Amino acid sequence: MADHGNARPAQRLRHLLEQNRTLQQAEESDPEFLARLRELQAWQCRRLEQSHADLAAQPRYTAGIAFFIDDLYAPRDFSDRDADVEQALPYMVRLLPERVLATAADALNLQVLTRQLDRNMVKALFDELSVETIDIPAYAEAYRICNEFEARRKQIRLIAELAERLESYVHSRLLFTTLRMAHGPANLMGLGDLQSFLERGFRAFRQMRGSSHFVTTIVSRETRFLERIEAGVDNPFPSPYGPE
Repeated sequence: MADHGNARPAQRLRHLLEQNRTLQQAEESDPEFLARLRELQAWQCRRLEQSHADLAAQPRYTAGIAFFIDDLYAPRDFSDRDADVEQALPYMVRLLPERVLATAADALNLQVLTRQLDRNMVKALFDELSVETIDIPAYAEAYRICNEFEARRKQIRLIAELAERLESYVHSRLLFTTLRMAHGPANLMGLGDLQSFLERGFRAFRQMRGSSHFVTTIVSRETRFLERIEAGVDNPFPSPYGPE
């Protein structure tokens, strides 16, 4: 594939990496804020695990739930990964298919948006509400203080779009072969984290043997939770949350 075909996703990746680096540097300059951010992110991961435990209990969806929680929401420092990707971006354009680069950009776009929303939630929870321990009523109230419901709807849309893109790849034998062939060169270029991320996503969706129910369930639940928060419900997350 000619290099110019990958120019657009590569440009998106570069722009998103710059945004992510700016956010990372701001967080690292304030250790107290970073600790609070990690506390919020860990709490949200536990909430997601609880809300979608019935899906995770089904073997075909276990890897999919782990992928979305561990790779997209978990409290992790991605600065080394991002620096490696930024440095090796010219080689990625030659090494990876355009669709794979576009998927990486979609995932990073979701991460950047989530990170921005989380930062505002930290301020609402700890500065405006002065919480000592995050609980569901305080979390819901912080959502309302932030008043970023359109951005939250976008976040859910991005999850659905990323899932749709990954689902479209599982039927491409050529794409999987290309991704496997790129494993060694990617690690040599310092892109092992990115390569592993992509491989985990593709494997998770291949394991589902059809992701329609998985994606529809997550999107409908998260949308309903968001609507309940917006409506002023103190406990918007039914527990336990069984199959629909």
